[in-house]
Amino acid sequence: MDLYEAVKSGVDWADNVFVKNIDESEAKTDLTFLLVRDATQELDNYGSNTFHTMTYTLQIQIFYASDSDLDYDEVELKLFRYLESKGYLISNVRGRLQDPDTYQDYQTFLVNIEKEV
Repeated sequence: MDLYEAVKSGVDWADNVFVKNIDESEAKTDLTFLLVRDATQELDNYGSNTFHTMTYTLQIQIFYASDSDLDYDEVELKLFRYLESKGYLISNVRGRLQDPDTYQDYQTFLVNIEKEV
């Protein structure tokens, strides 16, 4: 939820931000929206026979409006820098593809954050 809140407050060029799943009634092809969801969690920094941190890997997908005039590189780099300023590490950018059903361009990337537990 922390990442969702960060994205929601830091992205002014998207029409909506969804968490965990896309509300199809609000996800129109003429809108740009993001989907934030969990990917993996890893226990780390072991000492005294127990772990002390958890590394969360989270996935963000950007679905661009089918008639978008956004500069994809510009908004993605702006988002990457913003997330880094919030303590997230951009760990994987998968490259843009086009959804075969909606014909929307979309980008998927992963971010990591480590938290003490």
